[in-house]
Amino acid sequence: LASAPIPQRVNDLLRRNSVAAADAARLGQSGFLAIDLVRRVSATAVGCGIDVTGSEPGVVTQSASSLEVRAHLRLRCRYVQFVELLDDLAGQQSLYRIERMSIAPRPDGITDTELWVARVVLKRGGKS
Repeated sequence: LASAPIPQRVNDLLRRNSVAAADAARLGQSGFLAIDLVRRVSATAVGCGIDVTGSEPGVVTQSASSLEVRAHLRLRCRYVQFVELLDDLAGQQSLYRIERMSIAPRPDGITDTELWVARVVLKRGGKS
């Protein structure tokens, strides 16, 4: 059986979500990836009109083939804005996983929302 070539969009997705294996440990230990995850999700939230009331980078765990970067954010928004945030994150071509969320409605129609999110970064062979 002949194998089909990998579609370009899949190649692009893999390239955007990977780092050189040689750089993975350094990036994970430096805190750069965790801070970058907080920055990305916070910027997307603000773009949806959401107030980010708190954020903290989480731990980075490594396996032989990937890194998992975690973050915890506290948000104040309307439910529809939170749904828009999830939609926007899904469209970013990053390998995000929502690990947990908590939504507490307030009498004024706003919600206090907590979001625990992870991003998978693949390790690739070679230097770059």
